[in-house]
Amino acid sequence: MKSLLKLRSYLKPYWGLIFLSAFLAIPLAALRVAPAPLVKYVVDDLLVNKDVHKLMIFPAAFVGIYIINFVVRFFHYYLLRIVVARVNQRLKNDLHGHLMGLSADYFTTQSTGTLMSRVAADPAYIDAGLGSINILIREPITFLFLLGYSLHLNWRLTAVAFLVFPAIIWVFRATGRNLKRYISRLTQESETVYSSLQESFTGIRTIKSFRLERYVRKKFRESNDRFTGLLLKTSALEEASHPLVELLSGIALAVVIYYGGTLVIAGKMTPGDLLAFFAAFMMMMNPLRLMNDVNIKLNSATAAANRVFDLFEWKSRLVEAENPVNIEAIQKEIRFENVHFAYPDAPQREVLGGLSFAIPKGSTVALVGASGAGKSSVASLLSRVYDVTAGSIRVDGYDLRELSLSDLRKMLAVVSQDVFLFNDTIEENIRCGRLDASPEEIRQAAQRAHALDFIEDLPDGFQTVIGDRGQKLSGGERQRLSIARAFLRGAPILILDEATSSLDTASERVVQEALDELMQNRTTLMIAHRLSTVKDADQIFVMKDGAIVESGRHDELLIRNGEYAKFHQLSAVGGMN
Repeated sequence: MKSLLKLRSYLKPYWGLIFLSAFLAIPLAALRVAPAPLVKYVVDDLLVNKDVHKLMIFPAAFVGIYIINFVVRFFHYYLLRIVVARVNQRLKNDLHGHLMGLSADYFTTQSTGTLMSRVAADPAYIDAGLGSINILIREPITFLFLLGYSLHLNWRLTAVAFLVFPAIIWVFRATGRNLKRYISRLTQESETVYSSLQESFTGIRTIKSFRLERYVRKKFRESNDRFTGLLLKTSALEEASHPLVELLSGIALAVVIYYGGTLVIAGKMTPGDLLAFFAAFMMMMNPLRLMNDVNIKLNSATAAANRVFDLFEWKSRLVEAENPVNIEAIQKEIRFENVHFAYPDAPQREVLGGLSFAIPKGSTVALVGASGAGKSSVASLLSRVYDVTAGSIRVDGYDLRELSLSDLRKMLAVVSQDVFLFNDTIEENIRCGRLDASPEEIRQAAQRAHALDFIEDLPDGFQTVIGDRGQKLSGGERQRLSIARAFLRGAPILILDEATSSLDTASERVVQEALDELMQNRTTLMIAHRLSTVKDADQIFVMKDGAIVESGRHDELLIRNGEYAKFHQLSAVGGMN
């Protein structure tokens, strides 16, 4: 229960609605008990004394009670539903925003499903707990009112309740048709929310590299806002149907009272039998059943709250410098000095061990080597997706950790083998390179990336929605959008991480032409399997087991007949493409 108390800050803006809903529990409990005392007057004045003038008064009184109950009950429940929905909305936004601010190592140590559950499923359990507040207040009051009357129940006449079933079934069917329509839309928006979450988590490297945290937060909030609006419409329909069922039950009960009254007047039924019916119909042990449900919901909500607030305790391991050095462009070089690195989820396995090399300004440096040599880890460290375990990476003599993350990543553009694209339009995907870009700038970037022709051939051009991770496009088309994104960014440092390794020959040729233009006047770190892409590099470093074993230009390395020459021979016979 202590975990639920941590929700105070989320509930604070809605205390007024909570207190009003709680206050309405008192008249609602009284309205639910009111028919029972009314039975006394029905029996005494109508059934025993056979006062025909009151034959219409008492049924009308019952209908009036249930009409008032309809109004009170609706607001009692719906006001709290507003609170629950808004708290859920804010909690999800805060959880998502917090995760987007964490370092990428959390996304390697935690599964995507776990993170999605923390943001989507756990708040739903908390919702159920918060939704029980009115039950915790109302049902004990109702139970105390009804306890004395329930001692006199006569269950044999409860079969009379079947009279209300046809009316209730009609309400269920009518409500169900409308709910089906709303829930269908609600499910679609829920899928959009989950899709946004999946993109946020699985594309974390791209988001971090291009500083897109604010962009993805905005996308998530917009989809979550639409979901919440539909949820409130659905809630209104649901909460209207419940008191309507009770109103219809009251009308049915009024009819039974009238019919039973005529039987009593005619001497065919005793007043005690009719009173027993009242008791059976009105004094069910519903409060006890509901309190049991509340107990289950509160325990589930407590467990969910523990998980949610545990997540809020996670802190990014990428510590921002208190007084960061202001650098907007590289002036001299990037230098790796005795860099060691192990991924957080496997600290015992060192990926890089004492790596040292330099990338002079305006030069192209290539890293080659077998899979697992540590090449991509170098790219992640340069963009500070992760921090080095030991050693340092310096830009113009300043350790990356002395720079602000924003300044560092503004200087970087990344084109990788695993292109991450959002399930959005082509224009919006290119815009991720620089969020304030104009449509004309986006078009120019696409043209420089040799992407304009295929974009204009699409039915909706730049407004074409490309599907999850750009699955509606070919590999070469996706890669050219990634290059257009890098052109738009205009960063002085370029990281090419296996940018053409998964493309066919024809696609590679087009993409390579775009990359050649992109690399002009930029400091480039190139990671490659295909040696044909590194022939013109100013310096090639051959990596093996996290260390550099050879370095030089293409021709020099071939003459040495070492590791690079072996790779070249394998490439020539198709063993390494």
